[in-house]
Amino acid sequence: MSTVEQLTRDWVRVLVVGEGLCPFAHPVLSRLHIELSDSADLERVTMHFMDHLQQVAEADPQQLPTSLFVTPNVLDSFDQYWNWVLICDNLLVQLGYEGVLQLATFHPQYLFEGEDEDDMSHFTNRSPYPMLHIIREDDMEQALASVRFPERIPERNREHIRRLGKEGLLQLMPALAQSRLFQDVTGHQDS
Repeated sequence: MSTVEQLTRDWVRVLVVGEGLCPFAHPVLSRLHIELSDSADLERVTMHFMDHLQQVAEADPQQLPTSLFVTPNVLDSFDQYWNWVLICDNLLVQLGYEGVLQLATFHPQYLFEGEDEDDMSHFTNRSPYPMLHIIREDDMEQALASVRFPERIPERNREHIRRLGKEGLLQLMPALAQSRLFQDVTGHQDS
């Protein structure tokens, strides 16, 4: 297993599942697929994404229920990443997977519009590497039906991450200290 894959898997296990940020992740954690697209060429990464999207759509949901598509060597800028997300959303529709699959977004420098840049709430969608989470719509509907007040999940997560703070996140997962998750947008380590 590559270092990128291991750090991603640990991030999901410790923070996403361990801290309850996604109440739907625990049941599929053992079957979570991580697809690493390590090219430095965005066109190749996009082609790989299209192939992987098809693979997930055509796979048996019991064998491949969900996948993280991780791109460690491209999309350093959040703006560039967000533009690519829009392209990927369009490709999902063009390939006929609208209503079948959906994408969730994660990036080391994720910023929610309207939130102060230093607000810890951004860390609910910050990840060690740029990635897209490919989710089956049917699974999401079933999961939402089993959670009381699912509309409260985002605010609950923001409050939890704010309480943890950077120090708390690093205590849970010291390996993140050297990741892009704790670098400012210029690439310098946060203090």
